[in-house]
Amino acid sequence: MGQGQIKKYYERFKRWQQLPTDYEFASDEMQHCHNCGHDFAGNYCPYCSQKAGLNRINWHSVRQSMMDIWGLGSRSLLNSIWQLLLRPGYLISDYISGKRQMCFPPVKMLFILAVAYALLFNWLFPNLEAFGYAVDVKEMGFKAGDDMANLFKPFYDWYETHFSWVMLILSFIAIIPTWIMFSYSPRHTRHTLPESFFIQVLFAVLQVVICILLIPCWFFLGKWTIISVSSLILMLYYIVGYMQLFGYNLWGTLWRQAFVFGFVFCTAVALATWAFDLNPAANNGTPTPSGQTLPVKTILITFYSVVSIIILATGYIINLIATRKIRKEQRV
Repeated sequence: MGQGQIKKYYERFKRWQQLPTDYEFASDEMQHCHNCGHDFAGNYCPYCSQKAGLNRINWHSVRQSMMDIWGLGSRSLLNSIWQLLLRPGYLISDYISGKRQMCFPPVKMLFILAVAYALLFNWLFPNLEAFGYAVDVKEMGFKAGDDMANLFKPFYDWYETHFSWVMLILSFIAIIPTWIMFSYSPRHTRHTLPESFFIQVLFAVLQVVICILLIPCWFFLGKWTIISVSSLILMLYYIVGYMQLFGYNLWGTLWRQAFVFGFVFCTAVALATWAFDLNPAANNGTPTPSGQTLPVKTILITFYSVVSIIILATGYIINLIATRKIRKEQRV
């Protein structure tokens, strides 16, 4: 296969990514519906909705009928997963643009895949920690009995049995910063918060799909190798998906994502600190000027909350400066 042939296939793949389904209307010549007998112009009969141009049954009809048995039509679960893997940003763009028939219902898809992942993993690896992503304080560089290990142990104990919930929470935390940092993008300018919700739901689906695809690797790879590989794959998907969805170049996508991920990280730490009781033996608190003791939990929550707000505010200001030309054109 020559370089020209490879380039041809790549260009064909790019065209498919941007427009996977041909919705061009037929010519103005009249069509005859073999189902109801009416004559019409267009792709579908306005009386019975049968597609135009259906003639004798061929092998394509056989293949389509076999696929319909298993629900593998254009809006099936497997078809949506396939498109999410090969054209993540374009599929999400199609969905929030109004092409609802292009994708299986996102929230339903997320629920089905999350349940399937939990059942599949626990069936294959019943003796491992749930979801296989347990975090051992020793593996994080802490000694078994030191203060830092005791301080973070409640969170690690919950994280190791609720990995899927952690990933969903992180995705939903990203709704507001994504909406703010990509408000004036070349594509989907001023997208709404509900649209940002569905954007993160579909990226959460992608996270679960990657975890499912990596399940076989548990038979021959270590835990931290799988975590590293899955994190790298997911990061690449976020970069490519955001570029396809919002239309920025690589640099414009990366620095905006850096602010989004920074906000998500600090907010997640603040929420985790608020949700779990820290071991008082790990830290007796910081004395205040009045002589009282300020709990380390309060200090951490305040610190990470303030940092997350500063990150988002800084990103918002920088994004306003970077998009002043687009905003000026919109006002005109």
